[in-house]
Amino acid sequence: MSVKGELEGIALKIYIYLLESNEDAGVREIARDLGLPVSTVHYHLKRLEELGYVEKTTDGYKVAQRLKLRDYIVIGSRVIHRFTLYSFFFLGFAIGETILILQSQTINPDRLTVLIATILASLIFGIERLRIKQ
Repeated sequence: MSVKGELEGIALKIYIYLLESNEDAGVREIARDLGLPVSTVHYHLKRLEELGYVEKTTDGYKVAQRLKLRDYIVIGSRVIHRFTLYSFFFLGFAIGETILILQSQTINPDRLTVLIATILASLIFGIERLRIKQ
């Protein structure tokens, strides 16, 4: 967790895990699913609980306060990194441009430029997303 109160690192992973869970989750379950030591998960859950972000229930832990997560968009119970959305946005344009080229059976410099630019943009955002640990 950072000094500014924004979640990062392991605390962010745990918070997102709980946010996406449809049920309360125990310390061991979270540790197993995230591949983390139980002691690390327990420490971060206690910190998140102290901050009021999660709460302990009889069945484990659940999100107590929905936070605005920097770089993430929450859609229903899914948490998606913005780079993932950007990558799919440009991929959609690339697919559309490819369909137009195939339908017209001609390729002009403008269409080729748009196709290359959208493919590159999609790849760049996709690669950047993969480089981020969470």
